Amino acid sequence: MKSLYDFPKIYDQVLCHDAETVAQEVESVIGLLRIHGMNRGSILELACGTCSHSIALATAGFEVAGLDLSRQMLDGARERASAAGVDIDLHQGNIIDFDLNQQYDCVILMSETFPLITGHTDIKSHFAAVRRHLRKGGIYVIDVDAHRHGVGTKYEVWGRKTHQIDGGTVEVWHESFPGDWVEGTSRMIMHCRIDLDGQTHETSDEWILRVDNPWNLRVLVESLPDWSLEGFFSWRDLSRDISEEKHYFMVVR
Repeated sequence: MKSLYDFPKIYDQVLCHDAETVAQEVESVIGLLRIHGMNRGSILELACGTCSHSIALATAGFEVAGLDLSRQMLDGARERASAAGVDIDLHQGNIIDFDLNQQYDCVILMSETFPLITGHTDIKSHFAAVRRHLRKGGIYVIDVDAHRHGVGTKYEVWGRKTHQIDGGTVEVWHESFPGDWVEGTSRMIMHCRIDLDGQTHETSDEWILRVDNPWNLRVLVESLPDWSLEGFFSWRDLSRDISEEKHYFMVVR
């Protein structure tokens, strides 16, 4: 079964945050950098996808690199970056453990990807890899899904929607399953039926998602060597009030 990540242009239309949200997220990342005295510098985006955030940051004058596991998404990122007239240093790799032999002023993990790292061993490996790539005084900005519903307790099909795309349509629906309360994870599958230029493609992407909240994230960071929590911030305006946000930034250093 194919993955939506095999179709980067369709991914951008179906799953990526809308352009207005991305622009505000990028402005908030830049605001965090300015707070730390960085008006320019280097940024590594993990799980960069087609580089919506990286392209905007490069356009703003930052030196940007991106890491993603999907070759197809990186191909899409190269095409988008070229069209935007910016250079992004792209690498294929796993965010759990990677080595680019370079350090950056800031590392970012956007699009609420962080909960996909579920095991504590993998989390420790991930943070160790980020630490190797972060310059002294640098910050790590993580976009976190609020997951207010907690661990899933029932099976349901939801979110059925049809998107109009160039050359066809994409029908999307989700399946949620009872989660693992002991492990603190939920399970979801996103299905897509893509009708494009007279051909039909079906994709299925399964996600096991760790269910976080600010309290257990604070405890997690305190358990990791050489890391400290700077705080939780609204992705919209860097307010400390995240009580109504569907996702928020966690900043560590």
